[in-house]
Amino acid sequence: MLYLALSRSGKTEVAKKISLLSDAYFLFDGNRLVKASQAGQNLLGLAKEGGSDWAQFQPRFAQMPDEVPDPKTQHNIILASPDGASLRLQSAGKYLRGTLHEATDQATGETESFAQHKLFLAQHRVDYLHDICRSIPYPIWQTSLEKKQLWSNQPYQDLSSTLNRLDEEDIVDIILPADQAPVKSRHAVEMPAAEITQWYDVLSSCSQDIWTHYAIDVTDIVTAETAQLKLVQTLTKTFAEMPVGLAIFDQQRRLVLFNPALTDLTSLAFEFLSERPSLFEFFNRLWENRVVPEPKNSAAWRAQLAELVASSNDGAYCATWSLANSLTYQVRGRPHPDGALAFLFEDISAEISVTQKFQSKLDRFEAIIHNLDQALAIFDATGRITLSNSAYYALWSNGHDPHHAGSIIEASRHWQSSCQPTPVWGDLRDYVTTDEAREKWSATVTLNSGDLLHCVVTPLPDIATMLCFQLVPTRQQ
Repeated sequence: MLYLALSRSGKTEVAKKISLLSDAYFLFDGNRLVKASQAGQNLLGLAKEGGSDWAQFQPRFAQMPDEVPDPKTQHNIILASPDGASLRLQSAGKYLRGTLHEATDQATGETESFAQHKLFLAQHRVDYLHDICRSIPYPIWQTSLEKKQLWSNQPYQDLSSTLNRLDEEDIVDIILPADQAPVKSRHAVEMPAAEITQWYDVLSSCSQDIWTHYAIDVTDIVTAETAQLKLVQTLTKTFAEMPVGLAIFDQQRRLVLFNPALTDLTSLAFEFLSERPSLFEFFNRLWENRVVPEPKNSAAWRAQLAELVASSNDGAYCATWSLANSLTYQVRGRPHPDGALAFLFEDISAEISVTQKFQSKLDRFEAIIHNLDQALAIFDATGRITLSNSAYYALWSNGHDPHHAGSIIEASRHWQSSCQPTPVWGDLRDYVTTDEAREKWSATVTLNSGDLLHCVVTPLPDIATMLCFQLVPTRQQ
């Protein structure tokens, strides 16, 4: 028999002494359980699924109220179950007592000690767990050691139907180990209707010679991994073909990525780079191999290296390294997301050589211009003077710097003040600032001193203009 006693007051009274030691009973103060016999505790232990103690008996007794009745109004009520058991609810002072009677065995005439109730609870627990498995939105199924299918949930059955599988045919072919150790495998499932491929991670575990398989759809993960792999392959191919050396260091300042050009430019061994050296080990090896410029003093180098790293963290490091082997490298340090740091090494020796040769030619050209006897001035398309030589300065100085006259307007006014009236200067101003078809022309003007000055106007590319002034020698008397 099972007794239930409940009270609405805050005080707990001593329950009536139970004569049968095998009886199971409970005493409640409202919804609070205050006492239970050993038999009652065993029954509740079987029934526990997260509900209240009162609710554990509701599946068997459909007429059992949802809320705990008030013991003042419930004096003697008998509830019956379909299998012949009965539950008596009695008012006992401030408590409500219930007594569970199992059906009497017709063969022996004895009442089993709650065997039917235990069986009911066990079956209810199995049904509860099966409902959970069926409601999980992932395919789950069980097979024997001989791979015979024993059970499956609804998502598995739906997927199997979509794939037109037979009842005994698994949706994927899983290789199970003989030692029955858990195994995780990934499978591609071709969906015939949608003409797509879905991927599943299947976890298989064995218990009591029954394999249980759990499948999770990882199609989105596989798609992302495939896209990431393609991107990495593309970047790897791109980096491999780059003539610029690339070295990327992670947050811990360990080398995590480099390309073949780096080994060619720095002469660092592939084995050394593959060991993921630290940033300081990397640059110290460069210094030892004389791939960095002076200083040769180790203390000065450490200070320079610290400054290099600090500038790179700010994204401001960009330096030109002139090496002892006549090579010139441009090195740039750039911060990357998540604290990574990237260095780019570019061989600009050819560019530097071309620049130096071009500068040498410019220097020679400028020297030639300054040594000409003719006064020379060049104006751009806007009429600004861009170049003049020493002879020009000597001709038009007249007590002030002619180079200060930066435009054709200012220069022509200065020339006009040093010469007798002539329309040449107006024509020259229009010529310098026009982009129409232009031809080379010349004119002769008279200086205030009476000397003649020959002017030659020559068009240059990009609408530039070159003016040459030369004094006309006078005939000796």
